[in-house]
Formats: sequence, structure tokens, C-alpha cells
Amino acid sequence: MENRNLVDNNALNALRHDQIESKFFRGFCGVTDDVLWEAREHPDLRTFKVNPIPITPLHLEHVRGVMQTEKIGDTGLVDLYKNNGSADPGLIAAILDATTDDAETLFSDHWVLVTSDAAVARKAKVFNIEVIGPMEFAQQIEFFPSNAKGPALLQPNVGLRPERQRKPCLEM
Repeated sequence: MENRNLVDNNALNALRHDQIESKFFRGFCGVTDDVLWEAREHPDLRTFKVNPIPITPLHLEHVRGVMQTEKIGDTGLVDLYKNNGSADPGLIAAILDATTDDAETLFSDHWVLVTSDAAVARKAKVFNIEVIGPMEFAQQIEFFPSNAKGPALLQPNVGLRPERQRKPCLEM
């Protein structure tokens, strides 16, 4: 069991280059494909692409479940007219997807969502997902011993039976 972090675009923008290049970030953090799209202009994009969390059919089912909890007309989480929050339901769905895969294991990973978006944090709490802000996350990176051994990379398909392996729906 390890702690894993799913990082929102607003948190990526709050981190320094050395924090993004750190062993901690490379070993314990992931970024969804839709956040990669939002962060396509970020100078550290190549580092984010090391641990992508793909959009899968199960992921899309979880997006549907997240959106079903929204009230009609509520644009707090997603406002497509303002091009705001398009990746946000996917963040919650990605953690739900990952924890669904881990439900069959004895020691499952603990996922934390890193965001400064209040609407995303509120919605994550509905699904009992832990949320921390970028400042707290940056402190975790800073206190991670530089000589500590972390996992090589987040590898979502390692150890899963072939029928449970995540296959991306879309290639970006």
C-alpha cells in the first residue's frame, strides 16, 4: 500500500520546477490525460507525461456517476460555456477508477487529490476522496528524503490480471 497523488492543473501551476522534477513527484504522482491537455503549455509537460492516467471506459462510467450528483444548472464544478472545469469530474473519476481496481487487493493504494479548486474539493468529499491543497503538497515534496527509494514510476497496469488492465479510450 502506497500513497498516490492525483494532481490537478492548478496545483501543477503552483509547484516549482525542482518539485515537479523530484523523485517524489515522479514516483508517487499522476496526471490524468485531460489535465495533460489543460497543461499542454506548461514548461514541465514532459515530466507530467511520465505518469499519465489514461481515460478508460470505466473512467468514463465514473465521470457519468460524478456528473449525476450535480444539480441541473449548477456550474460550480463544470461550466463548459466558460471553458471552465472540463477535467474536474475526470479527476474524481480517475481516483474512483483506481480504487475500484484496488478493491480486489489486500493492500490497496491510498489516493489523494491535489487541487486548489473548492468545487472539486467539495465534490471529492462526496465520494470520500481525500483532498489536499498545493501548499501542503509542496511541503510533502520538500520533506521527502532525496535519497529515499520510491517506486520507479506509477504503473497502473502492473500486477493486474489482463482483463483488468486499463486501456486508454483516446490517444492524445
